[in-house]
Amino acid sequence: MSAHRFGLSWLVLGTLAMGMGALPIILPSLPAVAQNPSSQTSEFDRYMQRGYQLTAKRDYQSALVNFRRALSLRPADRYALTAISNVEAYIARDRYAAQSRNHLTFVPPNRGMPGQRVAGATRFGECTQGSLTKIVALVPDNNLGTTAVANPSLFFFVPQSTAKSAELLLLSEAGELLLTQQVPLNGKAGILPVRVDAAKVNLQPGQKYQWIFSLTCKPNEPDANPFVTGWIERAELDRNLTKVITTIPAADRLPLLATSQLWNDTLATLVELQQSNPNDATIKRQWQDVLKSAGIDPQIVNMPLLP
Repeated sequence: MSAHRFGLSWLVLGTLAMGMGALPIILPSLPAVAQNPSSQTSEFDRYMQRGYQLTAKRDYQSALVNFRRALSLRPADRYALTAISNVEAYIARDRYAAQSRNHLTFVPPNRGMPGQRVAGATRFGECTQGSLTKIVALVPDNNLGTTAVANPSLFFFVPQSTAKSAELLLLSEAGELLLTQQVPLNGKAGILPVRVDAAKVNLQPGQKYQWIFSLTCKPNEPDANPFVTGWIERAELDRNLTKVITTIPAADRLPLLATSQLWNDTLATLVELQQSNPNDATIKRQWQDVLKSAGIDPQIVNMPLLP
């Protein structure tokens, strides 16, 4: 697909390249945080880390107590304020999820970007088959995914088709084309993880990127190919959050990733768990819960993961 087709001024962000194998454990790196006197820093960090640990245990009320204690030591600290806001929003969005040990939901940030998560009508009827014929991007309804990692995964439903490949474009917020990646397809319908190629681009903390994912139905007529488009942002995480994320098992990370609004990392961890535990009904249900909370079509939610 030609990047010129969309107009680079409109296509401004992106993220994720291809990855067809098992997804890695998420080990994000954090930006440095200004330090206060050592005793106060130690106490602040202790409260923040305890709050994140309790969030991972789904003890949200106790987590709030610790985050508020941290805030009392550093009034207006953005990480403490963000942690409090995220947990409060999570509880308000789905009280059942906040009280259940197995249910999981997702609350996107109160900001969004233009995008198109379901491919529109185009001249590609002979390329796709079956009852589900449109590409669907697995993104929140605000079209903005978030990640803590430099090379995250994007997720797409691809329909059964005769197309041999798909194409991923990644653009900076200023419209610079950063990545063009060909993604092999096997013709089957399912949910496809695509990882941003670390050899070609690394997402920077605090930056947004636009991606465009298209099905190569007609290699010689790129403008006729169906596509979806959206945005991804690499978050600037609290180093205390990173410390907790990187020291707990994948299953325990899920509530913490979801409440921290890290959409792509939540999905990546759920895929990792499904690949290592294919018969675990709880993990499968959490995958479905998260996708449904983002308004993804229930038929898509139940589609298999592609290898």
